[in-house]
Amino acid sequence: MPNDPIVAALQRYLGVEFVVPLGRAALGIYAALRAWSGGRTLLVAVPAAVCQDVIAAVQMAGCMLRLCDVDPITGLVPQEEWRAARASGATVAIVVHLYGNPADTDLVAKIFSGADCLTIDDAAQALGARTTSGLAGTGGDVGLVSFGASKHIQLGGAALICRDERLARECEIVLAQVVPTLTDVLLHLQANFRQRYQTARAVLVSRGDPQGFAGLLVGCEPLLRVGWQAHWGSELAQRLSNYPAALALRQEKAELWARSLAGSGLVTVGMDVGAGAAPWRFACRLPGCDWARQHSLGEKIRAHGLHLSHWYLPGHWWMENPVSGMPGAQQLASEVFQFWLDEHTDRETISDGAQIVKMVLEEEV
Repeated sequence: MPNDPIVAALQRYLGVEFVVPLGRAALGIYAALRAWSGGRTLLVAVPAAVCQDVIAAVQMAGCMLRLCDVDPITGLVPQEEWRAARASGATVAIVVHLYGNPADTDLVAKIFSGADCLTIDDAAQALGARTTSGLAGTGGDVGLVSFGASKHIQLGGAALICRDERLARECEIVLAQVVPTLTDVLLHLQANFRQRYQTARAVLVSRGDPQGFAGLLVGCEPLLRVGWQAHWGSELAQRLSNYPAALALRQEKAELWARSLAGSGLVTVGMDVGAGAAPWRFACRLPGCDWARQHSLGEKIRAHGLHLSHWYLPGHWWMENPVSGMPGAQQLASEVFQFWLDEHTDRETISDGAQIVKMVLEEEV
């Protein structure tokens, strides 16, 4: 394993042995799939409520997607969806702990328990979340944690966790062949993607038509080709040593959001700290909300200076030939409101922010 301070720090924190530093978490999905596939075309089960980078990584690895719908109440894939994916021929499952809500990775690993199966425990949004089998990211054959922009620790980079040393070494070989995208090119591609995304989103809001997102990920592979920066390791290791206290504070903030928004009509998406959640953002839903209303309310809330996000879109919308269905993911995406919990968001900001949200919702009525 690379001699980097973050390796030892993650070994201690997560209780794991084999850690591979990465430039981006999605690049770890690519590496794991390439190393595991041995040139085969795999069918990969992925939640339909997921970051588009996960979908792009699966496609970059030359694999096929089998999207699984989610329960809009929790944002997680129900057991029957995982079973249906396995029955349809999927041999890889990517378990995503959406918004920091712990999924049952152990259950998924049992469903995908064949010798030809691989479970990837994606904890990019859930550093420190506790599942029935331990910390998120450690329950699969492969795990992922992220330290990128907006994550629990925001510095840069990510890490791949492997249960098997041989697979870890093979992932390192795959990653060594990835040529990082030049910074200027990366920034240009990011701006281009954001512009096309905003255009498609405007059509969605005005007409309710998601067709503009179809194929939008084509040509986005260079966005995933980010190399590990050696200078990240020492600071990440230091911040990880202080992370338990930072996580407890984040959990307190999530509970404050929940209390402060009581009676507003918004309901939490999971966010059960007592059940092991490590909230990434405070995620809640406005039941019955559609795209136009979500956008209108969001703009009014932002006008008061409050940070707010409506990610993520239903995964099947990104496909070049979109499939139908995924009602849970579509409902969640149109109803969700996510509020910040980072170190720049204090208790006063949350209390005041909740009053702003309530005021905007009351004015609408």
